[in-house]
Amino acid sequence: MLRSLIWRTLITNFALAALGLVNSILLSRWLGPAGRGEVAAAMLWPTLLVYLSSLGLITGILYFAALPESKPQAIFANGLWLGLSQGAAAILVGFAALPWLLRSQTGEVVVAGRVYLLVIPISLIIQYGISILQGQMRIVAFNRLRLILPAGYLVGTIILMLAGQLALLNIILLHLLLNVIVIVAMLMALSKSGIYPRLGVHGALARQMLKYGAKVHIGNITGLANMSLDQVLMAAWLPPTYLGLYVVAVSAAGLAQIFSQAVQMVLTPRITQKESLAERAAVLQGAFRRYWLLSFLVTLLIAALLPVALPLVFGANFKEAVWPAEVLLLGIFFLGAKDVLSGGAQALGNPWLGSKAHLIAMFVTVALLYLLLPPLGIMGAAIATAAANGTQLVVVAYGLRQTHLISLTGLFRFKTTDLLAALNLSELVKGQRERLAPVSRESQS
Repeated sequence: MLRSLIWRTLITNFALAALGLVNSILLSRWLGPAGRGEVAAAMLWPTLLVYLSSLGLITGILYFAALPESKPQAIFANGLWLGLSQGAAAILVGFAALPWLLRSQTGEVVVAGRVYLLVIPISLIIQYGISILQGQMRIVAFNRLRLILPAGYLVGTIILMLAGQLALLNIILLHLLLNVIVIVAMLMALSKSGIYPRLGVHGALARQMLKYGAKVHIGNITGLANMSLDQVLMAAWLPPTYLGLYVVAVSAAGLAQIFSQAVQMVLTPRITQKESLAERAAVLQGAFRRYWLLSFLVTLLIAALLPVALPLVFGANFKEAVWPAEVLLLGIFFLGAKDVLSGGAQALGNPWLGSKAHLIAMFVTVALLYLLLPPLGIMGAAIATAAANGTQLVVVAYGLRQTHLISLTGLFRFKTTDLLAALNLSELVKGQRERLAPVSRESQS
């Protein structure tokens, strides 16, 4: 059942990426560079404020909802109040700051950005509710809700274009409408588990949620800075052509991360549901051994395709991005393994481990970019990123060994049975019993 849910989540992640790509292409063609830039500028800070104001509660709610004796009704009640409070504070800050933050944009963009601030509390509550579904292993409902917004955005964009109403404010209002639709669908999905929006704050639980989330949030912020620093410095030190090549290299290599994200989304709540820490550690070791073997094969496949596929898709002018993409692909392999292990650490009640890895990796990134970016250009940036991602993996793996007695051998040893299981060949030998077993109604609802 776990493998089936991972594959469904992987398919959903691919669908999300495809919908986003198609919609980005259509908006770029229909609006042109200036119009596309206005949409991005109006949505940038409200979207970022959702991320910053969440205080790590998206992950925290996932953890507490997945615990064996969780109280999802109390968790959702806290999430409602916290989401409304955080959203209101973020709206006030954003409303005051947007004219300065968007001072290089037109007045129309500032107005649209202020209107889009209304998305913050709605989006926070949606994320908190979806995290409860994920923690309760209602993965099918979780995936369906994630598809509504990008699919609706694509359909809505086409309708606005056909009606001759594809303007900035209309696009913002479309997004707000779609978020309202998602929150209604999310409430309906939660009601199937007997979880309803109710008043009341559970103080002790709220403090635990905030404490857990804060440890995750530190890593989220430093991780965002770590991922953005290379492109920020390139924009300052190198000609625009180099940044364009690097962005394409990052996009091409980033395809491999879709797999690790799918595994983490399903594996983290499943591990958390185990009663004892020993059981959680055992599940993490077994699942990770299969994951990294399959991830290694996926990485090799993408590496073999990149020299042909990258120039074919993006154009011959981007041929110089191939080797940086290959190096970044190695970094994505490290990062995916770190993400899966960090999710396991969160399931073990240790959210600080992933944050510590981000903090240490940031120093590696800064040092190597300073040393390598001027002489090597985008290849130097790729090496720095891959090294920083490898550092994160080492920190998390070593931390699991020190804190939870999970040996490196238990995580990375090679067994033929693990490879067969990763490739799903063992089920053929066993008559496909597991694959033909019915999936529980709760996981599919």
